[in-house]
Amino acid sequence: MKKAHWVILLSILLIGLESKGAIINSEKSLKLESKSSKLFFPATLGNYTNIFVNQSPLDLENGKGYFYTSFKPNGFKEEVNIGDELFVRMNLGKTMIELSQANGIQADYTAYGFITVYIDDNMSFMAGPFSFPSNYSKKWQYIDIPLNVNPDFIEKISVDQSMLESEQDIWVFQQLFQENSIPKKYTASAMKTMSTGNHTLKVEFGLGESDSKEPKSVVCTGIVKVVSDDAGNKKLAINGPKNMRPLDVEEMGKFIFNSNAFTIGTSELTAKLELPNPPKYYNMKWCKTTSCDYDNGYIELYVSVDNEPVATWSCKLEGIDYTSTKAFDMVILPKTDAGIGKVEAPFNNSKLFKSENPVVYSLLDKIYSGNLKTGKHQLKIKAYSKECIPLNTEYEFLNSYFIQWPSIAETTIEFYVTEEGRNTMSNNSSAKKLSHALGEWIAVDKKLLESNSGVSDYQVIDIATTSEWKVVMNSLGAILYRECKADVLYKSKYGYRLQKSILVKEDYSGGGTYGSPYLAERIEFSFDSSLLNSMHLPVPASKIK
Repeated sequence: MKKAHWVILLSILLIGLESKGAIINSEKSLKLESKSSKLFFPATLGNYTNIFVNQSPLDLENGKGYFYTSFKPNGFKEEVNIGDELFVRMNLGKTMIELSQANGIQADYTAYGFITVYIDDNMSFMAGPFSFPSNYSKKWQYIDIPLNVNPDFIEKISVDQSMLESEQDIWVFQQLFQENSIPKKYTASAMKTMSTGNHTLKVEFGLGESDSKEPKSVVCTGIVKVVSDDAGNKKLAINGPKNMRPLDVEEMGKFIFNSNAFTIGTSELTAKLELPNPPKYYNMKWCKTTSCDYDNGYIELYVSVDNEPVATWSCKLEGIDYTSTKAFDMVILPKTDAGIGKVEAPFNNSKLFKSENPVVYSLLDKIYSGNLKTGKHQLKIKAYSKECIPLNTEYEFLNSYFIQWPSIAETTIEFYVTEEGRNTMSNNSSAKKLSHALGEWIAVDKKLLESNSGVSDYQVIDIATTSEWKVVMNSLGAILYRECKADVLYKSKYGYRLQKSILVKEDYSGGGTYGSPYLAERIEFSFDSSLLNSMHLPVPASKIK
């Protein structure tokens, strides 16, 4: 590539464009204006900086957007394929300042624009406000907006810089280098929501003020039909965010269950994750940083029943388990809960999680409580690269969140819940009533229970202290309080639960005496089944009556 070609690419890359308005000035230099900063660097487009024109085409309807599938409009489209390059020309008809003033928006020199995209009448995203300085706000009568741009677009520009012959062209080009650019937002939205078939895409250009969170007035709207098919989706994926690109068939793994017609209480349900490549391969494939070439890394797992989340967790694999191993075993549901609450329990022994099996605790809770009804259910398990899922999954515990991202492996099986199976598991549970210590502890347990009878959302069934008092002093040796641990058995809308090792305190009253005991930690009655662990256990009702 010629040196001059790299100059233009590096110049625009170095802008560090921000979401609040990036516009390039055409007068002998390229200039970024934003609300927070101004950067300046020399012009690099040679003679092209002086031939910018912005005439609104006379044959286009004002206030209407027109879609086209090449960088320069060569006929507008009423129907496009999801994989086509896609741009929209918003034909404003008047300048942004004129439109702002006509709609009662304060704008003398700078206009603030918003771009809102809808797919099938649902808002996908809003970008802006973009600040347009006076030499654009008082001149532009249309604006070209990029939506889906092929990777070779930049290569074409580098070979033929004459393609950038107007400020509108520079606007389109610079959008490709913003972290949250319009094309990145659009392709991500299209990949998530446009299933096979026909869809309606609507784009709005609106105006507001510098502190607006959304447009105060929509001044131009474009609508186009989008046809989604397999070939187009593959093309779209190449253009879209790296972490959303699906695997090829030969790269996909699978979960193999020991039974495809499982009934609870009859046997143990297990699964084996089999991958054509080790976990490291997938993190390297979707790597978002400069390098992911480490000897350890994470994979994410997600389990749902009837499309409702049951458990999700992140697992760190090290050494050969990360770089070479391609098969991993785990228990989905044991025949009984023998060993529950102990990290050494057989069902807690897997490389896919550390110390405790979140699926087992969640499913036992749903079975014991009756929240998992009798009948046929579908259980789905998925494995993901940590590089694909952008947020902490504990805070995005929705099926709609997980279906967005390409998985390494996923499998669905049917299983059956019967009352006979539920009773078998409940009756064989290792859960027991709480054991109370004698002596002074009888009074402590009684006072704790009396002062924690519960509220409308839960009922405390029993409290039993489990450790000796430990005196806590400050740095000067003065006694502050003493503390111990207690187990709490309670009933909530999720069923009966045992919460272990809650902190109990007695504040020091002086003269060798202490106040009444109280729970210094909250009872987590609001926890759904996905948050249970070896310190917070499901309990069958039959074991506490």
